[in-house]
Amino acid sequence: MPKGKPKTRVYLFGSLLNDLLGLHEHPIQLNLEAPSPLYEVLNLLPIPLARVQLAMVNHRAVPQDHVVCPGDRVALFPREYALFADWKDFRF
Repeated sequence: MPKGKPKTRVYLFGSLLNDLLGLHEHPIQLNLEAPSPLYEVLNLLPIPLARVQLAMVNHRAVPQDHVVCPGDRVALFPREYALFADWKDFRF
């Protein structure tokens, strides 16, 4: 039997996670058909983009136009999270 594409897992932190408790599984699993810009992936989620301060893909801070591939790990942090100085250029 052929294997499908790996699921992209989206982990939420802080108030982003609290807002979804009981409404969605965590991590949220997405079936991306092809590599997609992060901002398109974020539009698939049930959270407003304005609430996200920082995104990390595979444990690295990335800009909104970063390409997310099937099987990647995406972590989203809300605006109330403090940022390290070296992440300031990745703030949404």
